[in-house]
Amino acid sequence: MQLDRWKVLIALGIGLSMASSLPAQVLYGSLTGNVTDSTDAAIPNAKVAAVNANTGIERQVVTDERGAYVFNDLQAGVYNVSISAPSFGSVQQSGVRIDANTVRRSDVGLQVSQVSESVVVAATGLALQTDRADVNVQLERAKIAELPIGPARNFQNLYKTIPGFSPPADAHSDAGNPQRAMITNVNGVSYSNNNTRLDGATVSYPWLPHIVAYVPPADAIETVNIVTNAFDAEQGMAGGAAVNVTIKSGTNRFHGSAHEFHTNSKLKARPYFYCLYSCSGDPNRLPKNILNQYGGTIGGPILKNKLFFFADWEKTQRRQTASAFRTLPTEALRAGNFAGTGATIYNPGTGSVDGSNRLPFANNQIPASSFDPASVKMTSLIPQIGNPPFAVNNYLATGTYQFNRTNADIKINYNPTDKSSLFGRYSISPSLLFDPPSLGEALGDATAGGQPGTAPGRIQSASIGGTYTLTPRLLVDGNIGFTRQRLGAENIDLGSNYGLEVLKIPGTNGPDRLQGGIPRFSFNQISSIGNPNVSNPFLFRDNQYVAVVNAGWIRGAHSIRFGYEYARYEINHFQPQASNGPRGGFNFSGGLTALRGGAAPVPVNSWADFLLGLPTGMGKDVQYINPATVRMPSQGLYIRDQWQVNRRLTLNYGIRYEFYPFATRDHRGFERYDVATDRILVGGVGNTPRDTGVDVGRG
Repeated sequence: MQLDRWKVLIALGIGLSMASSLPAQVLYGSLTGNVTDSTDAAIPNAKVAAVNANTGIERQVVTDERGAYVFNDLQAGVYNVSISAPSFGSVQQSGVRIDANTVRRSDVGLQVSQVSESVVVAATGLALQTDRADVNVQLERAKIAELPIGPARNFQNLYKTIPGFSPPADAHSDAGNPQRAMITNVNGVSYSNNNTRLDGATVSYPWLPHIVAYVPPADAIETVNIVTNAFDAEQGMAGGAAVNVTIKSGTNRFHGSAHEFHTNSKLKARPYFYCLYSCSGDPNRLPKNILNQYGGTIGGPILKNKLFFFADWEKTQRRQTASAFRTLPTEALRAGNFAGTGATIYNPGTGSVDGSNRLPFANNQIPASSFDPASVKMTSLIPQIGNPPFAVNNYLATGTYQFNRTNADIKINYNPTDKSSLFGRYSISPSLLFDPPSLGEALGDATAGGQPGTAPGRIQSASIGGTYTLTPRLLVDGNIGFTRQRLGAENIDLGSNYGLEVLKIPGTNGPDRLQGGIPRFSFNQISSIGNPNVSNPFLFRDNQYVAVVNAGWIRGAHSIRFGYEYARYEINHFQPQASNGPRGGFNFSGGLTALRGGAAPVPVNSWADFLLGLPTGMGKDVQYINPATVRMPSQGLYIRDQWQVNRRLTLNYGIRYEFYPFATRDHRGFERYDVATDRILVGGVGNTPRDTGVDVGRG
């Protein structure tokens, strides 16, 4: 049950499976089974050895009095398994595939033998999962490498092959989502309730939780494990899907790969309507759209059978001729001549205060002496289109859009003893994008539809984990993870306080560099000039932490697992975007040059208002706290048991408790509007408690 308001989760899961097993850990895999003789009687104390075919690492266990065995800390990979017992022939199985967060079953029957003999069998894929109650899907490296995943080669495209997933879709601008992470619903649950982890590290996007902060290259992925229903108590912090992505590991043999994917617009036809009317580019040139994605992987041993490395690198570059229709004033309108527009321009300095009884300008011409100096300056920056009849979408803006992103991962695996294992991973992805403003020096909206100007970014993620077998029946494991997301965007004009220093408009810009540039000038159906995107500039510096510790204990027919998880999200933002942006904005509706009681204002009226310097609305968004911060910690506890009632029946049951305290700022509590008193309460200030009196509940 989850109480949305209080963010308290208590999960109780019970399932039945027709076999014995120990549930796999999230970051590791399990191998389990029963060893019997020809009469189906259990063979205790049989020796079972599992050797990783790629790294040579060996794990050994013996069967208990029920003939059952289990390996519960196997790294993902292919294993060769051997089973032997005194007076019985041995059995060797090759090619046993173990994946993270899954249980592989291998029941073996031994034959009585008076001489040394062995039987070698090849493992086959499982058709039915019989050892876990959860709905668990595995995307192996072969699927990711061989199935079509789109030109950006994002593994999330394969979610469409999994029952319960809606088709993955792109979301947000490239500047806000340079990884091009995708959104999807799972079983009808909100797409913000999916939880994705990379080698145990949370890679969520704290500000936009329906996408992830980091998407590794397809060639770097070993497996993607996806649980969509009947979650094991060990997996929490998710309501739709719990996704665990595992980066490849090195082996005893050096191996590597190289790739390049190229898309070129030279193979396409020229769009018929491209530059059909006024155009800022070459009307005879084919619009460019070139995508290059190239890179490679390498892995191998540092110390044979002990220490391994894997590394990958990938570069994504896109050069695209972006285009967008804009509506610009003709030369006549720029000069204040509204003859032939079908609209009568009235002098707002005449008539009554309420707008009635105004007189029209002589000859529908606003004299240049009435032009506002700031309007004159901004008009001179707008591209000229000649003097055709004024029409909507009379100008096609073009420019070269640039996308540059690098992804790199390095992973080290170390197995110091046959009882312990360690791994460490570091990932980094710097990016640099440029979306040209569509109106040149007058700026305007971004030509490709994203954030105008430059958008630098850098994503970093790291995780460390390990396991240790204290006794044949007791295992402990843990991992810590960290992800930092630094994203930003800023228009090309932040070098000066243009509104204050050039346009001489009081109240615009500010002392911070990110408040610089040209203000926003917005019209009725005529394209905005200046910086229309009020979310630009922005600067995100968000951190995520996770720490997990678990213990697994086998006691007779019970496989018990319990643990603790701590997660923390930190948001540090600059993005004042209420309605006008940090540099200021002006709205021209056209009502001041129209006549009250007469015809309704039309687009050219708003341009007339602008020439006269008469906005109907104005303002500036100020972020008093910079950066704006949010701190969101959470904790989880769980215990679950997998009880083998008999050899053919296993009962899974467990309980999980999650606690989500009331969010805070970095230096005090959060704010809350109190309906009863009509006041804003500031946590930790004065007599207001840090949680502003909100009881999130503890169960």
